[in-house]
Amino acid sequence: MPVQTSYSTTHNSAYAGMPVDLQLCNKVSKLNTSDEPIAYGKGVVSSTEIGAELPTSSSTAAEFCGVVMYELNRAHRDGVVSGAVPNYEFTAISFGAVWVVAASAVTRSDPVFLRVGETQTGDFSNAAGTGATASVQIPNAKFLGEAAPGQLVKISLGLGG
Repeated sequence: MPVQTSYSTTHNSAYAGMPVDLQLCNKVSKLNTSDEPIAYGKGVVSSTEIGAELPTSSSTAAEFCGVVMYELNRAHRDGVVSGAVPNYEFTAISFGAVWVVAASAVTRSDPVFLRVGETQTGDFSNAAGTGATASVQIPNAKFLGEAAPGQLVKISLGLGG
């Protein structure tokens, strides 16, 4: 078994699911009721009173319960999706500013749409889309910066930002 002998002292400035700064944010505990891990920074919808999962094409904005928060409290194997482990609790940010992955090119103050279609499910865009890119608008949410598709961008859930 190989032993790690080098360690990086530099880290990315942001990660998907990481709170943007120290402004207030609301965090809720949820149970991953799906059979797959949910990556940090993905938007989730309620599946039960205490559970959450990635959205499906029938998900609505009213079911949105937050963004999977980046946490360092569980070990993950290389090559495995890091995030909410199936049948375990995780934290979702339901109010405040958080880093997410842009599913489309976005600019500051654009409205936020949760991708519910089959392409980039759980990521965020600035338009409703159709079919595989279908998305639902999240009330009182906006983008706080500019990003190309696949890049990290800040969003504000609720008022503020």
